[in-house]
Amino acid sequence: MENSKKRKKLIPLIVIVVLILAAAIFGKLVFWQSSYTVPEYKFSAELLGKIIKAQDTGGTAQLTKDEVNQVISLYSKEYKSGSITIKAAEADFDGSNMKFYVPAAYKGFNVLVTSEGSISKESGKIKYTPDYFKVGKITLPKSYVFKKLSGRLKDKTAVEQNSIVINTEGFPVGITALDVKNDRLLVTLEKRKINIEDILKGKFDSIKNMVKDYSDLKNSEISTKTNGEAGKTQQDNGTNSSTSGGSTAASTEKQQALDQVISGLNSASGSVSTSGQKAVISQMISVVGSMKDPSYNPYSAESGVRAMYGKLSQNEKLQLKAAVFANVDTSSASILYNMIGK
Repeated sequence: MENSKKRKKLIPLIVIVVLILAAAIFGKLVFWQSSYTVPEYKFSAELLGKIIKAQDTGGTAQLTKDEVNQVISLYSKEYKSGSITIKAAEADFDGSNMKFYVPAAYKGFNVLVTSEGSISKESGKIKYTPDYFKVGKITLPKSYVFKKLSGRLKDKTAVEQNSIVINTEGFPVGITALDVKNDRLLVTLEKRKINIEDILKGKFDSIKNMVKDYSDLKNSEISTKTNGEAGKTQQDNGTNSSTSGGSTAASTEKQQALDQVISGLNSASGSVSTSGQKAVISQMISVVGSMKDPSYNPYSAESGVRAMYGKLSQNEKLQLKAAVFANVDTSSASILYNMIGK
């Protein structure tokens, strides 16, 4: 009788221990590789040349894992929706399938989402049909994931039946076929005239916005300076001290942005091969450096850079653009678009 009572007392304890162990195991599975980060991929002149060659002939470009991720890096950016944050995306090959690694965060907890499936081009759309979705090592029901995605996907991306599709209308290149073989993504392109600005559109759009932001910042500084002078006669209202603090913060932010652009341009200079290309980048560095002086008007120097750039061969121009926009972070670029973006 006494042993029976002891066993009954042990049962709740055993249940609690089992639940704790189950929770620990589940957590370990969910947060497997949760610290995973996507390496930095930069769009290269070599990849640009491969795309141009394939499109000029209507042929097939065989892209390596690194080159696929260079393309993804042009358009990939952090995406937030409610409590979910998609930080980045990386692709790899697994036999005839594509595999994707997506570091994400859910309510502040980092997780790694992975998916594997087939990719193809059908009826004007890139079609990805996944075999699975996983968070860590936990497999999620595809129906659940598709339901969640259907309410969040936008622009040209949508869920159709058991696939994720991307409408290719308006793409800078005409894709006629997609396939995966021997750890290569085979992209067959429609023969048409190449447009480098469209290929780098993901970069240019951000840069054009930064051009506008820089203009707004400069106008703000001029306005701040005027308000500061007027504030000398109106110190009793506190406007002068507030304006001065805002001006200092804006100036520091601009200085840091310019330093980042110069650093990127120095890296770009090491990526090009001809003296003409290096001379153009050197002049760009000089212009950006001079922009640290608030009274300097960078737009007056653009014509000189454009003149030097105009003397380059078409191939040199394409290589230079690829090098510059692969190394300069679009969040800190400003005047570069006006120099060589047109």
